Amino acid sequence: MLTPTHLIVAVLIGMLMTLDRDEWFIALTFGVLIDADHLFALPRYVSDNGWAAIFRPTWNDASGLPWKSLLHYPVGAAIVAPLAVGWRFLLPLTFWAVHVGLDELQNAALGYSTWIESALLVGTTAGIVSVSFSRWRAETGNASFQCFVRDVGARVRMWMADLRLIRTRAGRT
Repeated sequence: MLTPTHLIVAVLIGMLMTLDRDEWFIALTFGVLIDADHLFALPRYVSDNGWAAIFRPTWNDASGLPWKSLLHYPVGAAIVAPLAVGWRFLLPLTFWAVHVGLDELQNAALGYSTWIESALLVGTTAGIVSVSFSRWRAETGNASFQCFVRDVGARVRMWMADLRLIRTRAGRT
């Protein structure tokens, strides 16, 4: 699966688990950031296959050279499980297993992965909106989805205004 799909799935699971700040760091590290290992193989892959090749469903360039680390295979449990035991909770193992499961789903359905990934992305995004709306409704007592969308829009505008202020203070416009 593509990294955005891993991110959206990790966010939905994290929201359902109501993670705290430290737990979010672990969840996103093991559920999403392990994809950073692809960046190490990217220069060789692009030089051998061209930039357009990175948009193929698989990065198999038939060179026999790996483009992902052991963390992307079930054998990676030998690395992640001790970390989970050392930290005394299963978050690293849980989010890593979800990541590997999504990768295995992609490999199993490679011919259909665009449709499967699209459905998964839309479904998990809808799940995030649903969980967010449910929590907002419980917090505000307002049951209107339209008011929820307006509130989210207002928060995004405030966030964007804060970013512009930070850039202005840093000397960038």
